[in-house]
This record gives sequence, C-alpha cells and structure tokens, in this order.
Amino acid sequence: MKNKTSKLAKLEKNRFSVFHDGKSCYLCGSDYQLTWDEIFKGRNRKNSMRYGFCLRLCLDCHRRINEDYEYINNWQRKAQRYFEENYGSHDEFIKIFYRNYL
Repeated sequence: MKNKTSKLAKLEKNRFSVFHDGKSCYLCGSDYQLTWDEIFKGRNRKNSMRYGFCLRLCLDCHRRINEDYEYINNWQRKAQRYFEENYGSHDEFIKIFYRNYL
C-alpha cells in the first residue's frame, strides 16, 4: 500500500464543507462516528477537499448513501453550481473537474 503524500495528508486533515458546519452528520444530526464524504470521487477527490465539496456524515448514513447515485448526482450538481457562483466560470469548473454535471 502506498504511503500518503504530505500534501494529501494535509488536505485530508483540513477538510471542510461549504454546505454545513461539519460538527454533526449532515443527514441525521448525529455526532457519533463521524467521517468525511467527498462529493466528487476518484481523480477529483483532492479537488473536493480543496474547494470544500465534502459532507460530514455518520458511518451509518455514509454507508447508506454511498450507492445512492441519485443522491450523489444531486450533490455533484449543487457543488458545480456553488463553484460557478463562488469560485469561477462554467469553463473553469470543467477544466478542473473534467466534466459537466448540470
């Protein structure tokens, strides 16, 4: 297994959400066994962390939504809209995230 780079470890340590305060589960409000869920997965995971496109979830909610593609697509559209309103243009989003989710 590869070790994490210091850059990735720093991103993971400093994760935040532009959508809520991250002190409790976004879905159920629990503060037990919290984890971060990045809205964009795979090659865009770092971009999710960089721009605050993460949600704080308890483990139960995290397991439940991980295969709910409608839920995931809804959040990807919200994140793209947020990016375009606050960080840059539609073209910049596509340049960074490689895809249009709207």
